[in-house]
Amino acid sequence: MLNVINLFVKTNLVLTFIVFCFKSNGQIITLDTTKIEAVDVQVKKNFDKDDFIRMIRTDTSFYRAFKNLKMYPHSATHHVQVFNKNWQPIGNMTRKSKHFSNGSKGWMVIDDEVTDGKYYTKNGSHKYFTAEMYDKVFFREDTFNVENTVGVAYEQERLRGMSTKDKYYEKLKTFMFSPGTGVKGVPIIGKKLNIYDGKMMEFYDFNLEKTFFKDTIPVFKFSVVQKPSTDEKDIVIQQIITFYDRRTMQVLARSYMIKDKNVLMDFNIKMYVELKRDYNEYLPVLIKYNGEWDVPFKKPERIKFKMICSNYLSP
Repeated sequence: MLNVINLFVKTNLVLTFIVFCFKSNGQIITLDTTKIEAVDVQVKKNFDKDDFIRMIRTDTSFYRAFKNLKMYPHSATHHVQVFNKNWQPIGNMTRKSKHFSNGSKGWMVIDDEVTDGKYYTKNGSHKYFTAEMYDKVFFREDTFNVENTVGVAYEQERLRGMSTKDKYYEKLKTFMFSPGTGVKGVPIIGKKLNIYDGKMMEFYDFNLEKTFFKDTIPVFKFSVVQKPSTDEKDIVIQQIITFYDRRTMQVLARSYMIKDKNVLMDFNIKMYVELKRDYNEYLPVLIKYNGEWDVPFKKPERIKFKMICSNYLSP
């Protein structure tokens, strides 16, 4: 059983990874030098699922990476597509933005935005709830405080007194940053989201693979996947796949697949988040969403979005 007993940062070093070379079609390919963090990791000989479940429950790196999205200046491109029930495009938004930060305050500037089809209402407000939440999560019109301190793993805040939209936002953050640990205030399916406890674990296969992310970064790939024998009515989360950087044991990428159909809601959502390491931090570089959902008294939505972040600077 693998057990990460002690993980701490000693110092920042620039290590040269030029020795990893191989031949492809008669050509020599050499990896670029990579800036990484030297760490002490004491482990036992073998990993097991319990160790990675504990890591998911206690991880702070993924939440900190999203705080870094506001902390570190960068450029971003955004593409949101809206579809009809046959998945034919009916609306589109493309945006370029710049995010600024002085280390304590942040602000954003939209350099360019182009829309077509049925994206906004006639008065300029959001026509679709998913698109509205996208702006709530990633855009602020005013100046805002920035910091990236994370003491403990993310825990859901109390929902009492929050607006409906703020409650949805809080539930989304809980699912994103503490995946599989349960989300309070979600009718019917809330307990099904707690996949690491009791009976729910029986519905999943837990797989661990030692591999490379994009052929260059050494990672542990930890997959929680619905068993072939599992009935879809018994679960909501179909799979969560997390890539851990073997050099630091911090999250490098994660994908989610959730699906359910009941009397209150019908949804099928896939998400993917990818980070990179720079300035001794993990920074989001790609966020993708592909989803459809239908709730009573609201119009069904089928939306895809992709956000690409680049040109990060130190605040």
